[in-house]
Amino acid sequence: MTVTSHTFLAALAVGSALCLGTVSTAAAGPVALVEDVSDGVTGVQPMDYLNVGQTVTLPAGKSLTLSYLDSCVNETILGGTVTIGTRQSEVSDGKVDRHTLPCDGGKLLLAASESGKAGVTVFRSVTVALPGAKPKPDLTLYKTRPLLVLSAPGPVRVERLDEEAAPITVEVAGTTLDTAKSGTALVAGGLYKLTAGSKSYIVKIDPQAKDEAGPALGRLIRF
Repeated sequence: MTVTSHTFLAALAVGSALCLGTVSTAAAGPVALVEDVSDGVTGVQPMDYLNVGQTVTLPAGKSLTLSYLDSCVNETILGGTVTIGTRQSEVSDGKVDRHTLPCDGGKLLLAASESGKAGVTVFRSVTVALPGAKPKPDLTLYKTRPLLVLSAPGPVRVERLDEEAAPITVEVAGTTLDTAKSGTALVAGGLYKLTAGSKSYIVKIDPQAKDEAGPALGRLIRF
């Protein structure tokens, strides 16, 4: 087969397009979570995921609080134009207060990329069950009061896996339930399975987790 310069350039163009497509897909994934936003700011609301390159305009006196899923950076931004980056925001003509929170980094990115996909179940590798063996957690939470976000109202079943305890069912009347307001707390150091519809997560509560509310980043479970 004779490879002409035209054929070579065409193949190179296809390869470049494929590479660019991969980068574009990765960049399109969610990287930040809206924790809170002032009334009157258009285009975003609490619990929205944001992608790299998205911009939010904040009028004077209006604020936006974001958490980045990979870097665990938490930002409160007052006024200006906010451009979403991969690990933190670029802020023009505004003020930003930025610090790092405990969070599960890359696992939150994976959970975010799966959110909104109908019928998605979190699958984990299956190994031979040994006496006393516990499954590996999908997520680690850093507060004992999870923030539950569902695609539709319904029950969430909570099972303790590391010791004997009766399962409990939490009814989520809307699509969001903050258990810091409902009186339902998990136990620091505990291992749980949480199930909503066809989705389930194995969740570890950090041994140093505090019994309090706070930013969603360290306590979010999104089905």
